[in-house]
Amino acid sequence: MDKTIKKNGMKSLNIKRRDFIKASSIFTIGTFMADNSLAKILESKEDIFLLILPDDKLTNTPPVDWAIAELKKALAAKYASLSIINKIEQAGDFCIVLGGLNSEFSQRILKQEKIVAFTNPESLCIAQSKIDGKNILLVTGADKAGLVYSITELADRIKCLKTNRQALEFTEPVIEKPHSKTRSVLRNFSSELEDKVWFYDKKYWIDYFDLLVYSRINRFNFSTGMAYNSVQNITDGYMVFPYPFFVDVPGYQVKAKGLSPEERKKNLEILKFIGTETAKRCIQFQFGIWTLAYDWDQGPVSKRSPDATYKTEGLTGETHPDYCRDALVILLKEVPQISGLTFRVHEESGIAQGSKDFWQVQFSALTNCGRKVEIDMHAKNLEARTLQTAIDTGQPIVVSPKFCGEHLGLPYHQASIRDFEMVDTDKLEDTGKGLLVGNRKFTRYGYADFLSDNRNWNIVYRIWPGTQRFLLSGDPTFFAGYGRIADFCGADGFELCEPLSFKGRRGTGATGGRCGYIDQTLNPRCDFEKYNYFYRTWGRLAYNPVSKAEVWQRSLNYDFGKAADFVKNALAEVTGILPLFYTAHAVSADCATYLPELYRNSFIAKDSDWPNDAAIPKTFGNTSAVDPQLFQSPNQCAESLLNGEITGKYTPVEVAQWLDNMAKSASKNIQEAKAILGLSTRQSKFKRVEEDVLILIGMAHFFAAKFRCGVLWRIYTISGDKVAGEKGIEFYESGRNIWADMAKRALGIYRTDISYGPGGHWNDRIPSFDEDIADLKSQIKCDIIPANTFDITLINRAVEKVISTPQKPIVKVVHQPATHFEHGKCLPISIVVTEKPNKVSLYYRHVNQADRWRTVELIANKLTFSGEIPSGYTDHRFPLQYYFEIELSPTLAVLHPTLVNNLATVPYYTIQAKPKKI
Repeated sequence: MDKTIKKNGMKSLNIKRRDFIKASSIFTIGTFMADNSLAKILESKEDIFLLILPDDKLTNTPPVDWAIAELKKALAAKYASLSIINKIEQAGDFCIVLGGLNSEFSQRILKQEKIVAFTNPESLCIAQSKIDGKNILLVTGADKAGLVYSITELADRIKCLKTNRQALEFTEPVIEKPHSKTRSVLRNFSSELEDKVWFYDKKYWIDYFDLLVYSRINRFNFSTGMAYNSVQNITDGYMVFPYPFFVDVPGYQVKAKGLSPEERKKNLEILKFIGTETAKRCIQFQFGIWTLAYDWDQGPVSKRSPDATYKTEGLTGETHPDYCRDALVILLKEVPQISGLTFRVHEESGIAQGSKDFWQVQFSALTNCGRKVEIDMHAKNLEARTLQTAIDTGQPIVVSPKFCGEHLGLPYHQASIRDFEMVDTDKLEDTGKGLLVGNRKFTRYGYADFLSDNRNWNIVYRIWPGTQRFLLSGDPTFFAGYGRIADFCGADGFELCEPLSFKGRRGTGATGGRCGYIDQTLNPRCDFEKYNYFYRTWGRLAYNPVSKAEVWQRSLNYDFGKAADFVKNALAEVTGILPLFYTAHAVSADCATYLPELYRNSFIAKDSDWPNDAAIPKTFGNTSAVDPQLFQSPNQCAESLLNGEITGKYTPVEVAQWLDNMAKSASKNIQEAKAILGLSTRQSKFKRVEEDVLILIGMAHFFAAKFRCGVLWRIYTISGDKVAGEKGIEFYESGRNIWADMAKRALGIYRTDISYGPGGHWNDRIPSFDEDIADLKSQIKCDIIPANTFDITLINRAVEKVISTPQKPIVKVVHQPATHFEHGKCLPISIVVTEKPNKVSLYYRHVNQADRWRTVELIANKLTFSGEIPSGYTDHRFPLQYYFEIELSPTLAVLHPTLVNNLATVPYYTIQAKPKKI
């Protein structure tokens, strides 16, 4: 019976032929006990044999040597050893065979076991078989990266599973291929005080890159100059303008003031070390240059940087472009492993918008550099001429738009940007190719117009450091969701600004460890070790969103034993709290201004003096969702309830219930885990999880209470019903008290200023809540709201919906989306709704955030509702997306596809144009 293909993500190995004879002479051939069953062999402390196919080119590379060394270390830790052989006859009854997918031996085993393996780059296969009476474990891959992933999969299993038998015995083959091409993490140098510690620590880098490989992350972006959004009010100038920190350019007398030649050489040495270590592990090395301005004292006096450290000396406006070109040429020569460069190409880089001449000079360093070097350009305000200048170099081009602003929203690309980010259609022109021409304000916080089907650039979505990068998280369902949308509309993948990104930015660095703990025993040796489960779950599910639970949970099983499931569930529940809150309530898309993780209060009734991109008046209830197409604001919700308007949009009341449910489930699971572990020897690891989970639980209940308060307060201000206002205050006070209890506990765990972005502590926020509540009570007391103008029955019904548990049904539908559409032809769309609704509306739009959604009511024929997207609309170069609103009754409507199941689904369908015949 044929074995089915499994998508469990693994990659290949390779080893150099020159090591064959050497390995055979060094390692003794082990002998086994008389009982040669596979189980006995794997449980023995004898050698485990590894046959490296001698005729396989893939095995003759440094990455495979490194991976085999990892396998040896893992076995050694379990009191076993690895004997490398070059003939299968030298093995005992069990042998690991390593080679490329196309080798004669691999093909023989695959054919014998009736396995069809993937041939895509980075694909892998591990399969158990028997040949010539010997038990064989075939470890193979489509390329050297696939081989490395295969070997490290074995090593990881050996490290985490209790016995060699569990680790090396496969009941079914593991057959995987990557879902997306690029799975990248970005690490920014933000603070001289905090970041030099890890930057110069080679052991730190080695352990960090090992973690990335085991997590199947295949690109690393070391970025500079990202700590500031502009060249204004700079204090910590280390690496802000990066070139003088790494290279001395002949013909120029340029230096960073206060930086010694010895330190500059040391910096370059570490950059070279990073290049060597990433290449050794098949990780692409991206170097990020986010600031290119050398003069930080221009403009108004209030925005200058008189106290900045490491100011650049020796440059003028005339020499600046040529210096940047020549410095980059040297840097690429000194670090040949750099495979790509990331540039911020709008005015925040310090280069004025429209400075085509500068970018021509800078990019010319790549025109004849002798190798492929990817040019990755940040998408915000990217202009067509800058893009074309990069394309003209002949190098691979990537445009990297932000995913959902500078935060992490729910695992889908927002259905719309906020209204004030939109641009009037008369201010944009579509030439039919390239980018839209005109006011490109709408490119700030999403994929904008970069997904046209006639583009000649690649896309990598960048997830910025907002929302949650300090507290622990890790939900396999959510992370698989992000993995599935990484290739949205043909994109290459994601780049994640990793945990602790922006820690200490804008001169806020502090001593005592980047994790911010008061109790130093909670600090891991390397700060990233706190987030091992995050990296593993994120990376493995980005590589393969349908990976088996055993893959991403084995490290938790190792750390927490019988409590692992409860730890997993607790982390899973709290993972969605902040992405949900931000998706439904985007006070600001700018993570330098707003960080939900260290929530800064937005007042219920008073107009706040921040942030710079909120709707006016800047009150909690008036704040838009980051996706206003699908989510209501508190004010909108209240108005709909009072006016009897029907909408399928998700309401703040529903969001509040989801938040409370997450918090309650997380609380139950973390308590169960703690009861099982008791006074475990793993106390520090569990305490780090427990404390972060408890903080997020408190935040969830607070946000839920404040959402309900916001809706009730708007009902009060519209209707004059004091009961609604008073109930709103009750919710707010309840949430405030939960927050206060959480913050008091957190004071014993985290420093009073964790120096992360806006900084501060959860305890700092309480006075603002108290001020807000006092203001609401004062308004109620003064009775400044006019008398009731609404029917009391309608008001009571609205209040009841806010304070009760929302019950939105799951509607059974049948809909089969088309595989493609044809330009210039109408696209028929139909849906079967078994509940016999009043009406069904179709919402559709180009996958272009400069466009607004259109809607049409579908025609009913019994339970089938049909309509079409007109031919004039399909005659366009962008993919299409659509969803349905189903009105079940005069008071109830739902959306399809729905988010309700697990908040990790995509709430619309996307269809691309039919490929043209060549």
